Amino acid sequence: MHRFIQLCILIFFVHSLSAYEDPRKYPDIDPSFATVSVIDPEQKVGYTVGDLLDRTIVVKVKKPYQLIEESLPIVGYEKRYRGQLLGMDLNKISFIKQDDKRESVHTIQLQYQIFTNNVVAKPAFVTADYYRIMDPAKPDDVFKLRIPELTIAISPIAIFGDIKVENDMSGYRGPILINAAPYLKNLKVAIFVLLFSIFILIYIYSRFTWVPKQNKYFSYVYRKFKKTKVSQDNLEDLLKALHDGFDKTLNQTLFLENLHQLYQQNRAFKYIHNEIEIFFQISRGVFFEKNKKIDNETIYDWLKQFALHCRMCERKLIVDSNDLVKLKI
Repeated sequence: MHRFIQLCILIFFVHSLSAYEDPRKYPDIDPSFATVSVIDPEQKVGYTVGDLLDRTIVVKVKKPYQLIEESLPIVGYEKRYRGQLLGMDLNKISFIKQDDKRESVHTIQLQYQIFTNNVVAKPAFVTADYYRIMDPAKPDDVFKLRIPELTIAISPIAIFGDIKVENDMSGYRGPILINAAPYLKNLKVAIFVLLFSIFILIYIYSRFTWVPKQNKYFSYVYRKFKKTKVSQDNLEDLLKALHDGFDKTLNQTLFLENLHQLYQQNRAFKYIHNEIEIFFQISRGVFFEKNKKIDNETIYDWLKQFALHCRMCERKLIVDSNDLVKLKI
């Protein structure tokens, strides 16, 4: 029994030695049967103790050859250079294998962690690895596939010697740039809302507010006569146009006796009741009391102001009482 245990230990020891044998002694695999592509981290400098860096390796092996998965790196293995520990070990490894009739694809995710630091920058390596490939039908014929090395600089201080500036732009130094795009977008939206709000306020409080389907009869009268000069014909035409506007608004002839019907239809006219009474007095004086002397210029200016007030009432805007002008006839 004791000898059996010794034999088992010996077999295990021999197997362990073969597992850790140097893979570089095997011949290189024909590139037509196996290819490798590596995705290295963009950051090449500025690493310090505790940092993690990820590396992705994609190995494609054509049939009948297969990748010997036991030749992949082992978690906890610490990299060496000329016999000296580099302070980097493999923290995590995972891979996905995809098989089809022509080839097998291994996507290998490697994560290394740094366990060293220095007062000055020093290089660190993920040294070249060698994966083993074989044909299951010929287990004695083993080939190697070289995985390129990765060189980085440990500590955020610039490395010595000739360097590329773009590789020395560490994320640990320099200003932190802020992406202005979302802020500019919010600013544009805020400016649009501000301008729209100002437009709405001007629209509401302006005396010249335009309301869809509300610019009807008095709007036309005001636009037609607001820049005309006083004359007897213009005075009579303005009075007739105002009468016509009231009649079309009410859908019947407007008199002082049926003003309440106008107010029921549009309450805004009730606020210029006194001006409407003055308007009828002027109309009676111009058309029926020919012998009565009136100041045509004053009357004409007042009627244009009255036309503006009727235009505002037509749009259901309330005329300010301070804008109402009294006129003695």
